Amino acid sequence: MRKFTTCLSLAAALLLVGVPAAVEVQPCPIDKTTMTPTGNSRQEEGKTLAEYKCEKGHVYWIAVD
Repeated sequence: MRKFTTCLSLAAALLLVGVPAAVEVQPCPIDKTTMTPTGNSRQEEGKTLAEYKCEKGHVYWIAVD
């Protein structure tokens, strides 16, 4: 039961910061390492963009809707 509560709390936290709970894995276009969402988002031209950062520090804004 503890694991379910932890997962539920994580999903709730992700929704609160504006990042979808089901995040698609994105490869970095430069070095192909895994990019992870930072939790930052913004609106641009009517689209929601989420900030992703790779292990080497490259940052990209990717449309999430």
